[in-house]
Amino acid sequence: NAYVTKLNQILGDKLEGETIEAIAVKAKEDGDGPLFNQAAQHFNHSFYFAAMKPNAPGSMPAELETALTKDFESVDAFKTAFMDKAVGNFGSGWTWLVYDSADTKLKIVNTGNAGMPEGTQRPVLTMDV
Repeated sequence: NAYVTKLNQILGDKLEGETIEAIAVKAKEDGDGPLFNQAAQHFNHSFYFAAMKPNAPGSMPAELETALTKDFESVDAFKTAFMDKAVGNFGSGWTWLVYDSADTKLKIVNTGNAGMPEGTQRPVLTMDV
């Protein structure tokens, strides 16, 4: 709520109709640190909490399991790599499972503070660290 409230104060009616991701990207491109921090943290937290569901199924979608096995050798190897990457993320930030369309692979990336996946990376899963 704090990120949304502060973001609305900064934005006013600028960029009305844009997605939160587009606002964060534009703010970063423009070098607007305060706007980027609020917009990116809003995006990151919304993405993070949207992945949590009560009574979620006990198994992951078959397509995801296949992709994780292809790019990490196994789901267990992915889990280990993801946790290792998260533990190694110094300070405040995020660890992401992303799909990188540049090489059509799943990857694990860390971002600091309000950082979010960029360019050809599309978020699949994240952890706030």
